[in-house]
Amino acid sequence: MNVNVRTDTSAAPTSGNRRKKITFAALGTLVVAGAAVALFLPDRKPALSIPDRVCAEAVPSTHVKALLPEKGEPFEEERAVNFTPDVSRGLGMCDLSGGGRIFEIRYSRLQDPQYNREWVRRDASKPGNIPLSLGPAGGYVESHSRVELFVDCPYAKGRTDLLEVSVGIGGVPETVDTTRQAALAGLAADVARVIARQVERCEGAADLPDGAPAIG
Repeated sequence: MNVNVRTDTSAAPTSGNRRKKITFAALGTLVVAGAAVALFLPDRKPALSIPDRVCAEAVPSTHVKALLPEKGEPFEEERAVNFTPDVSRGLGMCDLSGGGRIFEIRYSRLQDPQYNREWVRRDASKPGNIPLSLGPAGGYVESHSRVELFVDCPYAKGRTDLLEVSVGIGGVPETVDTTRQAALAGLAADVARVIARQVERCEGAADLPDGAPAIG
């Protein structure tokens, strides 16, 4: 009697295949378990530590704190140029970062006669801009992330020179946020008061009120 014995063992699981299946199953379980644990673990991002004053300790940081998240990349003052009292240079800058956001703070003294109040009003009335005022100072909110504020700062009587303060923020959603706009305007006002009163010594500085600008 002839007996046919099947010698094809390709369909039969080998010990090596069984080990691979067990390994992949274990890895899958670990991945799922890790994801589940991550959902319940506290956020391990460090809390931001922001000093009470920024830009060479010249500007209050109240509005900077309001514009940054509570946690994330450490706060850093990357540079502050010409924010020291009585060091008038006609222009200055301050760059800050933290929590994935950046600030660009600039000021300059505009001496060209074409830069006057009427020019500011025209820019403020352009589509997308929102006018703002701080006592005699005026300016506008530009798009979702920048504020421009202008203060009377003549070099001599009869001139119409303006001090321009520009505050911008990056790393934020490109949407209109009235809370963000108000905080940016408040920061611009803080910078304008410091520069006009203590650095450039503008004649119009005494007329700048405390508090935030009126928007709209």
